[in-house]
Amino acid sequence: MTKTVSTTAHGSALTTAVLGRRPFRGWLVSAAATVMTTYGVDLAATGFGLLLVTLVSGLGLAHGVVVAAWVASYVVWWLGLRVNLQANVNLLERTGTSTNLLSKGAFDLATRLGGDRRTRRLAACAAYLAAELALEVPYYVGAFGLAAFTDLVSTDNALMFLTGANLGAAVAVYAVARATHHVLTRRFASFETDWVPGDYLADYYSRVEPDEEETIAYFVEAMRQVPAGRPMLFFGVGPTLHHVFLAATVASEIHLGDYLPGNLAEIRRWLDHDPEAHDWRPFVRYTLQCEGVARPTDAEVSAREELTRQRVTRLVEVDGRVPAVKTGDYSTVVSAYCADSATSDHASWSAFMGHVLDRVGVEGRLLTAALRRSSGYHVGGRYFPSAHVDERDVRAVIEAAWGQGTASVETRHLPAQAAHGYDGIVLAQARRPSGGNGVA
Repeated sequence: MTKTVSTTAHGSALTTAVLGRRPFRGWLVSAAATVMTTYGVDLAATGFGLLLVTLVSGLGLAHGVVVAAWVASYVVWWLGLRVNLQANVNLLERTGTSTNLLSKGAFDLATRLGGDRRTRRLAACAAYLAAELALEVPYYVGAFGLAAFTDLVSTDNALMFLTGANLGAAVAVYAVARATHHVLTRRFASFETDWVPGDYLADYYSRVEPDEEETIAYFVEAMRQVPAGRPMLFFGVGPTLHHVFLAATVASEIHLGDYLPGNLAEIRRWLDHDPEAHDWRPFVRYTLQCEGVARPTDAEVSAREELTRQRVTRLVEVDGRVPAVKTGDYSTVVSAYCADSATSDHASWSAFMGHVLDRVGVEGRLLTAALRRSSGYHVGGRYFPSAHVDERDVRAVIEAAWGQGTASVETRHLPAQAAHGYDGIVLAQARRPSGGNGVA
Protein backbone atom coordinates (compact mmCIF):
# COMPACT_ATOMS: atom_id res chain seq x y z
CA MET A 1 0.00 0.00 0.00
CA THR A 2 1.04 3.63 -0.14
CA LYS A 3 0.75 6.75 1.98
CA THR A 4 -1.53 6.68 5.01
CA VAL A 5 -3.11 9.26 7.24
CA SER A 6 -4.54 8.56 10.66
CA THR A 7 -7.64 10.61 11.39
CA THR A 8 -8.19 9.40 14.95
CA ALA A 9 -7.17 12.10 17.41
CA HIS A 10 -6.87 9.53 20.20
CA GLY A 11 -4.36 7.40 18.30
CA SER A 12 -0.69 8.11 17.87
CA ALA A 13 -1.19 11.85 18.36
CA LEU A 14 -1.74 11.18 22.03
CA THR A 15 1.24 8.89 22.37
CA THR A 16 3.46 11.54 20.83
CA ALA A 17 2.02 14.22 23.12
CA VAL A 18 0.36 16.03 20.26
CA LEU A 19 -3.05 17.24 21.31
CA GLY A 20 -5.84 16.33 18.94
CA ARG A 21 -9.41 17.45 19.01
CA ARG A 22 -10.16 15.48 22.22
CA PRO A 23 -6.83 15.36 24.11
CA PHE A 24 -8.18 13.69 27.27
CA ARG A 25 -10.14 10.92 25.61
CA GLY A 26 -7.24 8.48 25.89
CA TRP A 27 -7.04 9.08 29.63
CA LEU A 28 -10.79 8.75 30.11
CA VAL A 29 -10.91 5.49 28.17
CA SER A 30 -7.88 4.19 30.08
CA ALA A 31 -9.45 5.14 33.42
CA ALA A 32 -12.65 3.30 32.58
CA ALA A 33 -10.71 0.26 31.36
CA THR A 34 -8.57 0.28 34.51
CA VAL A 35 -11.61 0.28 36.79
CA MET A 36 -13.30 -2.54 34.88
CA THR A 37 -10.23 -4.75 34.62
CA THR A 38 -9.18 -4.17 38.24
CA TYR A 39 -12.58 -5.12 39.62
CA GLY A 40 -12.85 -8.01 37.19
CA VAL A 41 -9.46 -9.43 38.19
CA ASP A 42 -10.19 -8.93 41.90
CA LEU A 43 -13.54 -10.68 41.59
CA ALA A 44 -11.98 -13.64 39.77
CA ALA A 45 -9.06 -13.85 42.21
CA THR A 46 -11.27 -13.75 45.30
CA GLY A 47 -13.72 -16.25 43.86
CA PHE A 48 -11.00 -18.72 42.85
CA GLY A 49 -9.29 -18.33 46.22
CA LEU A 50 -12.43 -19.08 48.22
CA LEU A 51 -13.34 -21.96 45.92
CA LEU A 52 -9.93 -23.60 46.25
CA VAL A 53 -9.97 -23.33 50.05
CA THR A 54 -13.43 -24.92 50.11
CA LEU A 55 -12.35 -27.78 47.83
CA VAL A 56 -9.11 -28.75 49.59
CA SER A 57 -9.75 -27.82 53.23
CA GLY A 58 -10.72 -31.36 54.17
CA LEU A 59 -8.02 -33.19 52.22
CA GLY A 60 -5.30 -32.84 54.85
CA LEU A 61 -2.58 -31.80 52.40
CA ALA A 62 0.97 -31.68 53.74
CA HIS A 63 2.41 -28.23 54.35
CA GLY A 64 5.12 -28.81 51.74
CA VAL A 65 2.50 -29.59 49.09
CA VAL A 66 0.60 -26.42 49.95
CA VAL A 67 3.75 -24.30 49.68
CA ALA A 68 4.69 -25.92 46.36
CA ALA A 69 1.22 -25.21 44.98
CA TRP A 70 1.47 -21.60 46.16
CA VAL A 71 4.85 -21.14 44.42
CA ALA A 72 3.60 -22.83 41.24
CA SER A 73 0.59 -20.52 41.16
CA TYR A 74 2.92 -17.55 40.69
CA VAL A 75 4.38 -19.18 37.59
CA VAL A 76 0.88 -19.52 36.16
CA TRP A 77 0.06 -15.95 37.20
CA TRP A 78 3.18 -14.65 35.46
CA LEU A 79 2.41 -16.54 32.25
CA GLY A 80 -1.03 -14.95 32.06
CA LEU A 81 0.30 -11.52 32.99
CA ARG A 82 3.07 -11.67 30.38
CA VAL A 83 0.51 -12.16 27.61
CA ASN A 84 -1.46 -9.22 28.97
CA LEU A 85 1.63 -6.99 29.15
CA GLN A 86 2.27 -7.59 25.45
CA ALA A 87 -1.35 -6.89 24.58
CA ASN A 88 -1.29 -3.71 26.66
CA VAL A 89 1.78 -2.21 24.97
CA ASN A 90 0.26 -3.02 21.58
CA LEU A 91 -2.88 -1.20 22.69
CA LEU A 92 -0.83 1.80 23.83
CA GLU A 93 1.14 1.99 20.59
CA ARG A 94 -1.90 1.73 18.36
CA THR A 95 -4.53 3.70 20.28
CA GLY A 96 -2.81 5.65 23.07
CA THR A 97 -5.04 3.90 25.62
CA SER A 98 -4.32 1.23 28.23
CA THR A 99 -6.04 -1.14 30.63
CA ASN A 100 -3.86 0.31 33.39
CA LEU A 101 -3.60 4.04 34.13
CA LEU A 102 -0.14 3.79 35.67
CA SER A 103 1.11 1.98 32.59
CA LYS A 104 -0.30 4.67 30.31
CA GLY A 105 1.33 7.38 32.41
CA ALA A 106 4.72 5.69 32.21
CA PHE A 107 4.39 5.15 28.46
CA ASP A 108 3.40 8.76 27.81
CA LEU A 109 6.19 10.07 30.05
CA ALA A 110 8.79 7.95 28.25
CA THR A 111 7.44 9.26 24.95
CA ARG A 112 7.63 12.89 26.08
CA LEU A 113 11.22 12.37 27.24
CA GLY A 114 12.18 11.07 23.80
CA GLY A 115 12.57 7.42 24.73
CA ASP A 116 12.91 4.89 21.92
CA ARG A 117 10.38 2.15 21.31
CA ARG A 118 12.05 -0.34 23.65
CA THR A 119 12.22 2.23 26.46
CA ARG A 120 8.55 3.13 26.05
CA ARG A 121 7.50 -0.50 26.12
CA LEU A 122 9.67 -1.33 29.14
CA ALA A 123 8.30 1.67 31.03
CA ALA A 124 4.72 0.63 30.30
CA CYS A 125 5.35 -2.99 31.35
CA ALA A 126 7.23 -2.03 34.52
CA ALA A 127 4.44 0.30 35.61
CA TYR A 128 1.78 -2.33 34.90
CA LEU A 129 3.73 -4.95 36.86
CA ALA A 130 4.20 -2.55 39.78
CA ALA A 131 0.46 -1.90 39.88
CA GLU A 132 -0.30 -5.62 39.84
CA LEU A 133 2.16 -6.34 42.65
CA ALA A 134 0.65 -3.54 44.71
CA LEU A 135 -2.74 -5.21 44.36
CA GLU A 136 -1.27 -8.34 45.95
CA VAL A 137 -0.77 -6.58 49.28
CA PRO A 138 -4.44 -6.57 50.44
CA TYR A 139 -4.70 -10.31 49.77
CA TYR A 140 -1.69 -11.09 51.96
CA VAL A 141 -2.78 -8.72 54.69
CA GLY A 142 -6.27 -10.20 54.74
CA ALA A 143 -5.29 -13.86 54.50
CA PHE A 144 -2.42 -13.89 56.99
CA GLY A 145 -4.14 -11.35 59.24
CA LEU A 146 -7.00 -13.79 59.74
CA ALA A 147 -4.55 -16.65 60.23
CA ALA A 148 -2.58 -14.69 62.85
CA PHE A 149 -5.44 -13.31 64.91
CA THR A 150 -8.17 -15.95 64.65
CA ASP A 151 -8.48 -19.71 64.83
CA LEU A 152 -10.82 -19.77 61.85
CA VAL A 153 -8.05 -19.69 59.24
CA SER A 154 -4.79 -21.65 59.32
CA THR A 155 -1.56 -20.70 57.59
CA ASP A 156 -2.16 -23.46 55.03
CA ASN A 157 -5.67 -22.13 54.43
CA ALA A 158 -4.20 -18.68 53.82
CA LEU A 159 -1.67 -20.09 51.36
CA MET A 160 -4.34 -22.06 49.51
CA PHE A 161 -6.50 -18.95 49.26
CA LEU A 162 -3.54 -17.04 47.78
CA THR A 163 -2.87 -19.95 45.41
CA GLY A 164 -6.44 -19.84 44.16
CA ALA A 165 -6.30 -16.05 43.94
CA ASN A 166 -3.20 -16.25 41.75
CA LEU A 167 -4.85 -18.80 39.47
CA GLY A 168 -7.99 -16.69 39.23
CA ALA A 169 -5.95 -13.58 38.48
CA ALA A 170 -4.03 -15.48 35.79
CA VAL A 171 -7.25 -16.50 34.08
CA ALA A 172 -8.64 -12.97 34.35
CA VAL A 173 -5.58 -11.15 32.99
CA TYR A 174 -5.32 -13.64 30.14
CA ALA A 175 -8.97 -12.91 29.34
CA VAL A 176 -8.15 -9.18 29.35
CA ALA A 177 -5.29 -9.86 26.92
CA ARG A 178 -7.55 -11.80 24.57
CA ALA A 179 -10.20 -9.08 24.73
CA THR A 180 -7.56 -6.45 23.95
CA HIS A 181 -6.33 -8.48 20.99
CA HIS A 182 -9.90 -8.84 19.75
CA VAL A 183 -10.43 -5.07 19.95
CA LEU A 184 -7.23 -4.38 18.03
CA THR A 185 -7.94 -6.87 15.27
CA ARG A 186 -11.64 -6.11 14.88
CA ARG A 187 -11.14 -2.35 14.66
CA PHE A 188 -9.17 -2.54 11.40
CA ALA A 189 -10.64 -2.93 7.94
CA SER A 190 -9.36 -5.53 5.49
CA PHE A 191 -7.29 -4.57 2.46
CA GLU A 192 -8.64 -7.58 0.58
CA THR A 193 -12.34 -6.77 1.09
CA ASP A 194 -12.67 -3.13 2.20
CA TRP A 195 -10.08 -1.16 0.23
CA VAL A 196 -11.48 1.15 -2.47
CA PRO A 197 -8.74 2.92 -4.50
CA GLY A 198 -11.08 5.67 -5.65
CA ASP A 199 -11.99 6.57 -2.06
CA TYR A 200 -8.33 6.77 -1.13
CA LEU A 201 -7.49 9.07 -4.03
CA ALA A 202 -10.49 11.30 -3.33
CA ASP A 203 -9.71 11.54 0.39
CA TYR A 204 -6.00 12.35 0.18
CA TYR A 205 -4.89 13.39 -3.31
CA SER A 206 -7.12 16.25 -4.36
CA ARG A 207 -4.18 18.56 -3.60
CA VAL A 208 -0.55 18.33 -2.51
CA GLU A 209 -0.66 17.94 1.27
CA PRO A 210 2.16 19.26 3.54
CA ASP A 211 3.58 15.79 4.14
CA GLU A 212 3.79 15.18 0.40
CA GLU A 213 5.43 18.55 -0.17
CA GLU A 214 8.20 17.42 2.17
CA THR A 215 8.39 13.90 0.75
CA ILE A 216 8.54 14.88 -2.90
CA ALA A 217 11.16 17.57 -2.22
CA TYR A 218 13.27 15.04 -0.30
CA PHE A 219 12.97 12.38 -3.00
CA VAL A 220 13.82 14.85 -5.77
CA GLU A 221 17.05 15.73 -3.98
CA ALA A 222 17.83 12.07 -3.22
CA MET A 223 17.21 11.12 -6.84
CA ARG A 224 20.24 13.22 -7.83
CA GLN A 225 22.42 10.54 -6.20
CA VAL A 226 20.71 7.63 -7.96
CA PRO A 227 22.55 5.89 -10.83
CA ALA A 228 20.88 6.91 -14.10
CA GLY A 229 19.83 4.67 -16.95
CA ARG A 230 18.79 1.63 -14.92
CA PRO A 231 15.43 0.02 -14.08
CA MET A 232 13.78 1.27 -10.90
CA LEU A 233 11.16 -0.39 -8.69
CA PHE A 234 8.42 1.40 -6.79
CA PHE A 235 7.34 -1.13 -4.17
CA GLY A 236 3.87 -0.70 -2.69
CA VAL A 237 2.87 2.15 -4.96
CA GLY A 238 -0.84 1.78 -4.19
CA PRO A 239 -3.15 3.49 -6.71
CA THR A 240 -0.82 6.51 -6.81
CA LEU A 241 1.81 8.03 -9.09
CA HIS A 242 2.82 11.17 -7.21
CA HIS A 243 6.32 9.83 -6.39
CA VAL A 244 6.88 8.29 -9.81
CA PHE A 245 7.14 11.48 -11.87
CA LEU A 246 10.44 12.47 -10.24
CA ALA A 247 12.06 9.23 -11.46
CA ALA A 248 11.11 9.55 -15.13
CA THR A 249 14.24 11.48 -16.13
CA VAL A 250 16.56 9.10 -14.26
CA ALA A 251 15.33 5.53 -14.74
CA SER A 252 15.59 3.56 -17.97
CA GLU A 253 12.44 1.69 -16.96
CA ILE A 254 10.02 2.07 -14.08
CA HIS A 255 8.33 -0.98 -12.58
CA LEU A 256 5.34 -0.33 -10.33
CA GLY A 257 4.48 -3.01 -7.79
CA ASP A 258 1.55 -3.38 -5.42
CA TYR A 259 -0.30 -6.12 -3.58
CA LEU A 260 -3.81 -5.18 -4.71
CA PRO A 261 -4.85 -5.66 -8.36
CA GLY A 262 -7.37 -2.84 -7.94
CA ASN A 263 -4.58 -0.37 -7.21
CA LEU A 264 -2.67 -1.41 -10.32
CA ALA A 265 -5.87 -1.19 -12.36
CA GLU A 266 -6.27 2.43 -11.22
CA ILE A 267 -2.74 3.18 -12.43
CA ARG A 268 -3.44 1.43 -15.72
CA ARG A 269 -6.35 3.81 -16.29
CA TRP A 270 -3.98 6.77 -16.08
CA LEU A 271 -1.39 5.11 -18.32
CA ASP A 272 -4.11 4.50 -20.91
CA HIS A 273 -5.26 8.16 -20.87
CA ASP A 274 -8.63 7.22 -19.40
CA PRO A 275 -10.50 10.54 -18.96
CA GLU A 276 -11.90 9.23 -15.65
CA ALA A 277 -8.42 8.53 -14.23
CA HIS A 278 -7.12 10.57 -11.32
CA ASP A 279 -5.62 13.98 -12.14
CA TRP A 280 -1.96 14.00 -11.07
CA ARG A 281 -1.04 17.32 -12.68
CA PRO A 282 -0.77 19.27 -9.37
CA PHE A 283 1.82 16.73 -8.21
CA VAL A 284 3.71 16.85 -11.51
CA ARG A 285 3.80 20.64 -11.31
CA TYR A 286 5.13 20.56 -7.75
CA THR A 287 7.75 17.96 -8.73
CA LEU A 288 9.01 20.21 -11.51
CA GLN A 289 9.20 23.12 -9.08
CA CYS A 290 11.32 21.01 -6.72
CA GLU A 291 13.59 20.20 -9.67
CA GLY A 292 14.18 23.90 -10.27
CA VAL A 293 11.47 24.91 -12.74
CA ALA A 294 10.12 28.07 -11.13
CA ARG A 295 6.85 28.24 -13.05
CA PRO A 296 6.13 25.00 -14.91
CA THR A 297 3.96 25.50 -17.97
CA ASP A 298 1.11 23.21 -18.93
CA ALA A 299 3.27 21.94 -21.78
CA GLU A 300 6.09 21.03 -19.36
CA VAL A 301 3.64 19.24 -17.09
CA SER A 302 2.21 17.28 -20.02
CA ALA A 303 5.70 16.43 -21.25
CA ARG A 304 6.64 14.94 -17.87
CA GLU A 305 3.42 12.95 -17.81
CA GLU A 306 4.14 11.48 -21.24
CA LEU A 307 7.74 10.70 -20.33
CA THR A 308 6.50 8.88 -17.24
CA ARG A 309 4.08 6.84 -19.33
CA GLN A 310 6.97 5.83 -21.58
CA ARG A 311 9.18 4.85 -18.64
CA VAL A 312 6.56 2.70 -16.88
CA THR A 313 7.03 -0.69 -18.52
CA ARG A 314 5.69 -3.10 -15.90
CA LEU A 315 2.85 -3.30 -13.41
CA VAL A 316 3.56 -6.21 -11.07
CA GLU A 317 1.78 -7.72 -8.10
CA VAL A 318 4.09 -7.85 -5.06
CA ASP A 319 3.57 -9.01 -1.48
CA GLY A 320 5.94 -7.62 1.12
CA ARG A 321 4.78 -10.14 3.70
CA VAL A 322 6.74 -12.91 1.99
CA PRO A 323 10.36 -13.06 0.79
CA ALA A 324 11.08 -12.21 -2.83
CA VAL A 325 11.66 -15.19 -5.11
CA LYS A 326 14.57 -13.31 -6.66
CA THR A 327 16.54 -10.71 -4.70
CA GLY A 328 18.87 -7.87 -5.59
CA ASP A 329 17.12 -7.06 -8.85
CA TYR A 330 17.21 -3.25 -8.73
CA SER A 331 19.81 -0.55 -8.30
CA THR A 332 17.09 1.70 -6.84
CA VAL A 333 13.94 0.82 -4.93
CA VAL A 334 11.45 3.44 -3.76
CA SER A 335 8.99 2.32 -1.09
CA ALA A 336 7.16 5.25 0.46
CA TYR A 337 4.54 4.89 3.19
CA CYS A 338 4.20 1.22 2.33
CA ALA A 339 5.42 -1.19 5.02
CA ASP A 340 4.09 0.98 7.84
CA SER A 341 0.71 1.21 6.09
CA ALA A 342 0.30 -2.47 5.32
CA THR A 343 1.11 -3.80 8.81
CA SER A 344 -0.29 -3.26 12.29
CA ASP A 345 2.64 -4.14 14.55
CA HIS A 346 6.39 -3.68 14.75
CA ALA A 347 7.36 -7.31 14.11
CA SER A 348 5.30 -7.52 10.91
CA TRP A 349 6.60 -4.15 9.75
CA SER A 350 10.22 -5.16 10.36
CA ALA A 351 9.81 -8.39 8.38
CA PHE A 352 8.06 -6.49 5.57
CA MET A 353 10.88 -3.93 5.41
CA GLY A 354 13.42 -6.73 5.27
CA HIS A 355 11.72 -8.14 2.19
CA VAL A 356 11.76 -4.70 0.55
CA LEU A 357 15.46 -4.28 1.34
CA ASP A 358 16.17 -7.63 -0.30
CA ARG A 359 15.02 -6.18 -3.63
CA VAL A 360 17.94 -3.73 -3.68
CA GLY A 361 21.08 -4.88 -5.45
CA VAL A 362 24.72 -4.46 -4.46
CA GLU A 363 25.60 -0.77 -3.96
CA GLY A 364 22.00 0.04 -4.83
CA ARG A 365 19.82 2.58 -3.06
CA LEU A 366 16.59 2.55 -1.11
CA LEU A 367 14.39 5.63 -0.75
CA THR A 368 11.67 5.25 1.84
CA ALA A 369 9.24 7.20 3.99
CA ALA A 370 6.87 6.48 6.86
CA LEU A 371 4.38 8.32 9.00
CA ARG A 372 5.88 8.92 12.43
CA ARG A 373 4.09 6.95 15.15
CA SER A 374 0.82 6.55 13.30
CA SER A 375 -1.62 3.90 14.48
CA GLY A 376 -4.05 3.90 11.57
CA TYR A 377 -5.97 5.88 8.99
CA HIS A 378 -9.43 6.24 7.49
CA VAL A 379 -10.34 5.64 3.87
CA GLY A 380 -13.96 6.03 2.86
CA GLY A 381 -15.08 5.71 6.48
CA ARG A 382 -13.08 2.51 7.07
CA TYR A 383 -10.12 2.27 9.43
CA PHE A 384 -6.89 0.65 8.22
CA PRO A 385 -3.82 -0.19 10.34
CA SER A 386 -0.41 1.43 10.59
CA ALA A 387 2.59 0.04 12.47
CA HIS A 388 3.45 3.01 14.74
CA VAL A 389 7.15 3.34 13.82
CA ASP A 390 9.56 6.24 14.15
CA GLU A 391 13.00 7.32 12.95
CA ARG A 392 14.80 4.99 15.36
CA ASP A 393 12.87 2.02 14.02
CA VAL A 394 13.57 2.94 10.39
CA ARG A 395 17.29 3.35 11.01
CA ALA A 396 17.47 0.15 13.06
CA VAL A 397 15.79 -2.07 10.47
CA ILE A 398 18.00 -0.78 7.64
CA GLU A 399 21.26 -0.96 9.55
CA ALA A 400 20.42 -4.41 10.91
CA ALA A 401 20.34 -5.61 7.30
CA TRP A 402 23.07 -3.48 5.71
CA GLY A 403 25.33 -2.38 8.54
CA GLN A 404 26.03 0.64 10.69
CA GLY A 405 26.07 3.97 8.90
CA THR A 406 24.30 2.80 5.74
CA ALA A 407 21.13 4.82 6.40
CA SER A 408 20.51 8.57 6.38
CA VAL A 409 17.31 9.28 8.29
CA GLU A 410 15.50 12.58 8.75
CA THR A 411 12.22 13.71 10.25
CA ARG A 412 9.82 16.47 9.33
CA HIS A 413 7.58 17.87 12.03
CA LEU A 414 4.12 18.76 10.80
CA PRO A 415 2.12 20.12 13.76
CA ALA A 416 -0.72 21.16 11.47
CA GLN A 417 -1.36 17.47 10.79
CA ALA A 418 -1.92 16.60 14.47
CA ALA A 419 -5.67 16.39 14.02
CA HIS A 420 -5.05 13.56 11.54
CA GLY A 421 -3.26 11.53 14.23
CA TYR A 422 0.41 12.23 13.46
CA ASP A 423 2.71 15.20 13.76
CA GLY A 424 5.56 14.20 11.51
CA ILE A 425 7.05 11.90 8.91
CA VAL A 426 10.25 9.90 8.62
CA LEU A 427 12.30 10.20 5.42
CA ALA A 428 15.26 7.96 4.69
CA GLN A 429 17.71 6.89 2.04
CA ALA A 430 20.24 4.10 2.29
CA ARG A 431 22.95 2.51 0.18
CA ARG A 432 23.52 -1.22 0.24
CA PRO A 433 27.21 -2.07 0.71
CA SER A 434 29.22 -4.43 -1.47
CA GLY A 435 28.40 -8.12 -1.31
CA GLY A 436 25.24 -10.01 -2.23
CA ASN A 437 23.24 -10.27 -5.40
CA GLY A 438 23.81 -8.44 -8.64
CA VAL A 439 22.04 -5.34 -9.89
CA ALA A 440 19.63 -5.13 -12.79
